[in-house]
Amino acid sequence: MDGHKVDSHNPPETVHLIVQAGVAKAKLPWLDLTVKSFFGGFFIALGGLIDLVVAGGSPSLRASNPALATVIAGFFFPTGFVLILLTNMELATSNFFTMTASTLARKTTLYDLAKNWIVSYIFNVAGALFFAGILAWWSDALNTDAQTAWAVSQAEPRVNVTWGYNFTRGIGCNLLVALAMYLATSGRDNTSKIYGIYIPIWAFVILGYQHSIANYMNVPLGMFYGTNFGVGKFIWASCIPVTLGNIVGGAVLVGLPLWILYGRGPEIVNEAGMSGTKPGEDKEEMGRNAGANGHISGGRHRGADAV
Repeated sequence: MDGHKVDSHNPPETVHLIVQAGVAKAKLPWLDLTVKSFFGGFFIALGGLIDLVVAGGSPSLRASNPALATVIAGFFFPTGFVLILLTNMELATSNFFTMTASTLARKTTLYDLAKNWIVSYIFNVAGALFFAGILAWWSDALNTDAQTAWAVSQAEPRVNVTWGYNFTRGIGCNLLVALAMYLATSGRDNTSKIYGIYIPIWAFVILGYQHSIANYMNVPLGMFYGTNFGVGKFIWASCIPVTLGNIVGGAVLVGLPLWILYGRGPEIVNEAGMSGTKPGEDKEEMGRNAGANGHISGGRHRGADAV
């Protein structure tokens, strides 16, 4: 199939845009990176809270049909990812994929990668914790006994499990987050990008995989209402393995293979494997599409889309 006849970027074009996004992220000023990262975590926490409110407020449905309750509540979790996409914020878990691709392509350095990963992660955590404390707990968003009990029941299984379980759950989660980023980048319009994000993110919630940034809302909120573990166990049994798993899922299982398949050559090829345009030849159209949706930076206050 000729990629130019499809209303989306073909895989080599998409990887090219992802590499350009990594370059843009590397050029973000420190202030921009920190503010974008704070609100990246903030928006992820928002989606997590909606999920908790819906599921926690449906005890009868959870008792009679828990799978359906998970599907319905999980439908709202990708809200945070959509907001990150449309407002052009930064999310560490998607950066594990994006910066890996651009660094393997030798468009960014290991310093750029480390700076982006560390800063975006720290301020994602700050944003998620702020939301959990101020806009979830202090605002009494979970205002029924069923909802608060559900918050505790969701926090405890994220921590009271073996290290290996959380590591592999982190891998599965960011495999799907990175694919969501890939699909969103391949779309040429916001509707396509939202669909591209929604399906993989919804899937990882249904499957019970673990997102390190979302856990900084879900677990502390459950702790506020009384869990059977403390901060130390949360860090050791959840934060560390889930984060490492997210790195493996995004960087190793998606970023590396896509770079091997589509990012090493100087040409962009179509989906049938035939040589197509070189990266600069379709620059105007691709730049217009990507720039309009935050994938390519053109100035100081522009950045790369984080989802």
